[in-house]
Amino acid sequence: MNFDFVGKMNKNKNMAREQHEEENALVIWNISNCPIPDGHDPLQVVPRIQTALEKLRRDRPYGPLSITAISDNLTEIPGEDAMRKLSSTGISLKHANRVHTDLYQWSRRNPPPATIMVITGHEELEHLASTFSGLEVKGYRILPTYPQPNPAPPSLPPKLCFWETLLSDADNKLETTSRLVFSYRLDRGTGESPWSCSVCHFDAPSFEDFTKHLKSETHAYFVWDRVASRNKVDRTNPDNLQLGRSEEWDLLAKAGMMRRAEVMKLRGAFAPPRSRPVDAKSFKEPFKSGE
Repeated sequence: MNFDFVGKMNKNKNMAREQHEEENALVIWNISNCPIPDGHDPLQVVPRIQTALEKLRRDRPYGPLSITAISDNLTEIPGEDAMRKLSSTGISLKHANRVHTDLYQWSRRNPPPATIMVITGHEELEHLASTFSGLEVKGYRILPTYPQPNPAPPSLPPKLCFWETLLSDADNKLETTSRLVFSYRLDRGTGESPWSCSVCHFDAPSFEDFTKHLKSETHAYFVWDRVASRNKVDRTNPDNLQLGRSEEWDLLAKAGMMRRAEVMKLRGAFAPPRSRPVDAKSFKEPFKSGE
């Protein structure tokens, strides 16, 4: 028996099988850092992204494609009308300010080979350089995309795509192989959800419910609470809680204050040192009522 011939046949079969296997793809788009340029239609973002991925495709076709647009101020950037259009094309919308968590969660569910496109500003891409390196070592292909005026950070992978160029490429003759699907919420375990808020751990059942949540006092409070925590504000001090803003705000703020005071009491000598005092007026300034 010719073992060399059999080995070559098996190798050719494996190569043919690999070429026909689908490759999952993820696109995470920080819309705050990389907004839709003036004059571009939000309804064309998905086909432009699919065209760009197809031109950079390897031997195997794409399978499921997830596109998530994140921002910590979606009602302003891109605004409610553009949000509605993006959502109608299959893009998931998420209130968040960083893409790192989504990269980690998606890679856990989608082993390599797989493609990940990250659309954001060059500063965030620079912070993600080590994460990209680790993913590439595991077999993921990383496609960073950023606004054209910014220079490419030297530590990033060589395959970069300008955001403006991607949106302007209207190659209607190119057949795409990807199938758009909604991202899976690993952090909540609630299945596929196209509208979510990472601050409030909230999955909206509809676009209308999502925009209503983003405008609610509950959402505003938890956004404030997260920023206050990062700024080491003493939230056991009622002078720092913006009490009087609304009844809903006051209930949440007082409940949080009581919970923290109880935790500090239970920890006793093991409690962390109290947060440094912060001027309540200066801290309140970015969180005026109605914003």
